[in-house]
Amino acid sequence: MPVLLRVILVFGFLLICVSFAAFAHKPASIGGLFPTAGEALRMEDIDVSQVVYSPLSEADSQLWLTFEATAGTTLDVSLGLPVLDRLADDRPTLAVLGPGLPAIDLPIEVPPDIGGVVFESAARAPRFFHEHVTGTESWILIEDAVTLPETGTYYVVAFPSGDRVDKLWVAIGTREQFGLRDLLSFPSIIRDVRAFHEVSDQPHWSRTVALAAFAALALGVIAWVTFGNR
Repeated sequence: MPVLLRVILVFGFLLICVSFAAFAHKPASIGGLFPTAGEALRMEDIDVSQVVYSPLSEADSQLWLTFEATAGTTLDVSLGLPVLDRLADDRPTLAVLGPGLPAIDLPIEVPPDIGGVVFESAARAPRFFHEHVTGTESWILIEDAVTLPETGTYYVVAFPSGDRVDKLWVAIGTREQFGLRDLLSFPSIIRDVRAFHEVSDQPHWSRTVALAAFAALALGVIAWVTFGNR
């Protein structure tokens, strides 16, 4: 294999790895509405780092996720807000609900016969986070973990602690896992995440598209070298 091609392959591979590793989480939904337990977004592989960006409204003021888990599984959860002046004082609540968890009393309707663990962000200092790939900024209000005591169906729900509703994101898992489909969706993911955070400067978008295009080209060359000469 020519030296130049080897360099392109190595650089392309490193670029892909660095680009995706720079994501805080893999987006599971951007802009979707999952306002009740019955309409919860079903999550798979809950150890994988995943995030759901959701707008809220008075009609749809909650974000629900659901998943199946076995006893003893640790669920990592976090909650954040885009860095926007109007959201500076928002302090949403996050709860993990399911079998075997302690009894709780929440101001929202929850499935029957389950307990939960509640995380309130009002007493926590927000952590500023800048995501370099998307060029977005967030306040991370909650970062915690829960050990799930029984095998069964669990829920994660986030909702405002006051009267004002706007938008928030919830993330689970810590293990990074990206595939070819994620790479091909890279430009649209960047666009949608930036729109959710209400930032849209053209220079960043142009650089991101160029990065994704080069990464896709590198993968194409890798595939051609691997399979094309057989």
